[in-house]
Amino acid sequence: MAQDVKDHLRRALALMLKPLVRLFIAQGVTHAEFAETAKEVYVETALRHFESEGRVNKSRVAILTGLTRKEVKNVIDRTLEAGVQEKTYSRPERVLTGWYSDPKFQGPYGIPLELPYDSSDDEPCFIDLVRQYSGDMAPRQMLQQFIEAGSVVEIDGRYKAVRRIFKHSTLSPSLITRLGEVGYRVFSTAAKNIDKQMEGSGYFDRMVFADDGCTEEMIESFDEYIKPKGQEFLEEIDVWFSSRKTERTKSEDRKETGIYMVHYVEDEDDQGSLRDLLAERGIDSEG
Repeated sequence: MAQDVKDHLRRALALMLKPLVRLFIAQGVTHAEFAETAKEVYVETALRHFESEGRVNKSRVAILTGLTRKEVKNVIDRTLEAGVQEKTYSRPERVLTGWYSDPKFQGPYGIPLELPYDSSDDEPCFIDLVRQYSGDMAPRQMLQQFIEAGSVVEIDGRYKAVRRIFKHSTLSPSLITRLGEVGYRVFSTAAKNIDKQMEGSGYFDRMVFADDGCTEEMIESFDEYIKPKGQEFLEEIDVWFSSRKTERTKSEDRKETGIYMVHYVEDEDDQGSLRDLLAERGIDSEG
């Protein structure tokens, strides 16, 4: 039974992560960076909710999280250091760093060479650069990313590095902060309601949806319909909070609370699994 619950939780986690990982990849957040963040959250949560106060029992935290004792120590040591974080370079960043620092791909005065895409002799080329600094990454895809990001330009059939830093499309800090806040609020309520000990002890968590789905035109119409309706309801909630402002200023412990409304549209591709995707593309264990 316990394993069955774990399997369902892992499938739920995979579904929750898909839109986030899509955003992470688009913004250059690597798996290594994601994994390190996940380790930090595991250690923090184990200490905050499953360990008593006082000295940190690294062995117990390791048991609770599944991390090794060394990994727990590394997470704690990194956190205690004054914001010193090891930089984990993405593949495009590694390629650009090699282009700017490897003598093989430099001309006079250390200026990056203008490289042909491929070469039949010993002349350095873009394919060689990618293979050396990015392993199995497809050179053509890498070149396209560089051109789209403005890090590389094409000149007379050769490619010139014009910017050492590879920048993905930027998002404002406020939008990124909001993403974390929204995700936390939605998942904290959902997790509390799933983990509640008795019926009726959870917070309000309801959903309404179209049984047979909607066409794109219907979705647009629904979006136009729900925006004023939702705004009207949220304004009523705001009035309710405002009318009790004096109650909320009393000198007692208070927690942030509210209602979050979102119009969602599911991506059918996200409902499948990696196994489904591999089968769809005709890939088996032999290939």
